[in-house]
Amino acid sequence: MFKTPVCVLVLVLVVLSPVSAGAQTPATDPISVLESYVGRYELTPTFHLSVTRVGGAIYVQATGQPRAQLTPRVGHEFVIVGGSLRVIFGVRPDTGEVIDLLFEQGGLGRRAVKLADVAIPPAPTRVELPVDVLARYVGAYEEQPGFGITVTQTGDLLMAQVTELAAAAIYPESGTEFFYEDTGARITFRFDETGAVTTLTLHQGGAALEMRRVEK
Repeated sequence: MFKTPVCVLVLVLVVLSPVSAGAQTPATDPISVLESYVGRYELTPTFHLSVTRVGGAIYVQATGQPRAQLTPRVGHEFVIVGGSLRVIFGVRPDTGEVIDLLFEQGGLGRRAVKLADVAIPPAPTRVELPVDVLARYVGAYEEQPGFGITVTQTGDLLMAQVTELAAAAIYPESGTEFFYEDTGARITFRFDETGAVTTLTLHQGGAALEMRRVEK
C-alpha cells in the first residue's frame, strides 16, 4: 500500500558491476542449514533485509515491504517465489558461517552484510477487540493539510487509507497497537484522559509520522 522505498529501486534498477556466485554444489537444505541463514542483513543503515524461517521454508523481507518466500536452487542460492530475483548467501568455507547475502537480478546486484546478534522481532499476534471498541478508532487523522489516514470500520475489521492510496486492513495487537499484514508497518493510537482517541502514529521503515484526529 505504500510507495516503494528508493533503496528497493536501487536494488533492481541501478546498473552495478556484474557479480559471480562462484562454484556451487547441490543443496541439501536441512533445517539446521536453513536456520543458519536467519538474521538481519544491512544494505544501508536504514534499509535491511530480514530472513526468517517457518518450518522448512525461509522468507526474506525488505524494510517496509511484504515478506516473500525463497525457493532453493543449488548450494546457497535461492529465488523469490513468483519473481526473477535471486538471493545467494555468502558462507565461509572454513567455518560454515553465513556472513552476507547477494540480492541479484539479471547478473547485477548488491551485497548486504549480516548483522551479528540481532534478534528478528517476532511476528505480531492478532487479538480480538469488541466491535464497539473498534468503533472508537474510526475517524480522519492528518499529519498536515492534504495528507493523512482515514480509518473506517466494517464489522470487526478496521481499514486504514493513506491519502491517494488504497485502503488496507489493520489488525489489533493490543488496545493501542495495530499492524498491517506482511508489510512491517504499524499504527499506534493515543488517547486523552476521557478515553477518546486523539492521535495515531504510523511506523514504517524506521520513520514515525504522528497524525492528529480531525473533525470532518
